[in-house]
Amino acid sequence: MDEPEGGDTLRILLDENIPVQLKTLLPDHIVASVNDKDLGWKNITNGRLLKEMEGRFDLLITADKNIYAQQNFSGRTVSVLVLPTNRRRDVLSLGARIAETIDLIRKGDYLVLGINGSLETKSR
Repeated sequence: MDEPEGGDTLRILLDENIPVQLKTLLPDHIVASVNDKDLGWKNITNGRLLKEMEGRFDLLITADKNIYAQQNFSGRTVSVLVLPTNRRRDVLSLGARIAETIDLIRKGDYLVLGINGSLETKSR
């Protein structure tokens, strides 16, 4: 994967429920999808996914609103951005807001983006 130019490049993983077309809206970052065949992470559990991501990716983008309650995030360095929907049209229409939010993310953040573009931070 070629590394984009820029100093704050993040390694982003799109969960399997996120449309891969979002990749094109994040050109300043290295973006992969769980659905990418060469990654081989399709259909693995969220716990294993988060473990595999450590040291390889900086941010998981998902639409799984339950991941916060289901996983222990203490000690993890991976950040998580939860989108309000996984509908392609809606995700792509939020593309600019998603890109803005990514620019605000710090290591270990857990952020929830609302359908109206609002942003909520959950503590770990």
